[in-house]
Amino acid sequence: MKIGEKLKTLRTSKGYTPEIVSEKIGVSKTTYGRYERNESVPDLNILENIANLYDLEMFELLSDEKIILNQKNKKGDNNGLVINQLSEKLIDQYEKRINEKDDIIKELKETIAELKSKK
Repeated sequence: MKIGEKLKTLRTSKGYTPEIVSEKIGVSKTTYGRYERNESVPDLNILENIANLYDLEMFELLSDEKIILNQKNKKGDNNGLVINQLSEKLIDQYEKRINEKDDIIKELKETIAELKSKK
């Protein structure tokens, strides 16, 4: 999903008009319209403002993954939607890195224990 489509999805899910969003993120309505039409890409400062507006991380806006929103209605019921589904491949990569980190921590703890025992 291109960033313009994500921006429009996020905006409409919150019930915002383009005028409201453009004011909140500090750009003109025309500029914001270009973002939604994929005619222009927001710079990093504007991306940060957009991410803050929707309580997201910037990488979620830049990801090629589909954004589906997770919102609760006034009754507190979840509409059954999820934010930014990560691909299985990406999840596997994260899990691999976490395991590597855990192995390094284990080795460091063993080294520290060994050094303490030599004192």
